[in-house]
Amino acid sequence: MPVGQPLAQPRDVVYIYDGSIPGFYSCVYKSVHARELPLAIFPRDRVQPTLWPQKPVDTDDASACRVRSAIFKKISPRALELSQNVLFSCMRQKEIHLLRFLLKGFSEGKKITNMLGDPDVAPLLRAESHLLRERHLLLGFVRFSDAGGALTATITPKNFILPYIAGHFASRFSGEDFLIYDKTHNAALIYQNGKKQIIKTDGFTPPDVSKKEAYYRSLWKQFYDTVAIAARDNPKCRMSHMPKRYWENMVEMQDQI
Repeated sequence: MPVGQPLAQPRDVVYIYDGSIPGFYSCVYKSVHARELPLAIFPRDRVQPTLWPQKPVDTDDASACRVRSAIFKKISPRALELSQNVLFSCMRQKEIHLLRFLLKGFSEGKKITNMLGDPDVAPLLRAESHLLRERHLLLGFVRFSDAGGALTATITPKNFILPYIAGHFASRFSGEDFLIYDKTHNAALIYQNGKKQIIKTDGFTPPDVSKKEAYYRSLWKQFYDTVAIAARDNPKCRMSHMPKRYWENMVEMQDQI
């Protein structure tokens, strides 16, 4: 291929894939080998109406592995990390943005991740930053309840952050069994008998609160109110550090909603 020629030319086609990471990398493989840049890439369960032809892309693990290896070697380990983070983010149309980045990266090499102002790089860095900030916040905002000997919690994050908090809570509560239900993405992190796994679920109904659990919740609420300094109350500052969208799952904030 002549130097400077793009790896793919724009085509009036939309890729449809299964929504998995190997599925997306299979789309990248398809794009490179067909030398076509689709208009969009949609997960099968979130296909948007379009007048353009749709092209289903089957997930092929061998092709996905080749793409992962190519990103690591031909661009950089940082590019692979960024790609994986963006795929777990809530960025809109993240697949086509990420494909453009990777195609450019295969031509530019490792310097692509340092091109902070590039229109194909900057949006991905913002999406990654948003995900990692949400991960940091939820390490402190998850509230567990006792459900017959197991700990349960519900979260409603914008990004899919269960893989990013699993290790923290497995280490912190290594002697406990617990479940963290992601209501936004219908998924649950389960830690049982020293093993953790993330599964898809059709829904989760928290068990009824026992008298003992209600008592401990009241103690926590009393502690929270007691340590507060009324003279330094600053609602705007609190919401900047504790966004209101997390309050519904925080015991101490229930009367503030």
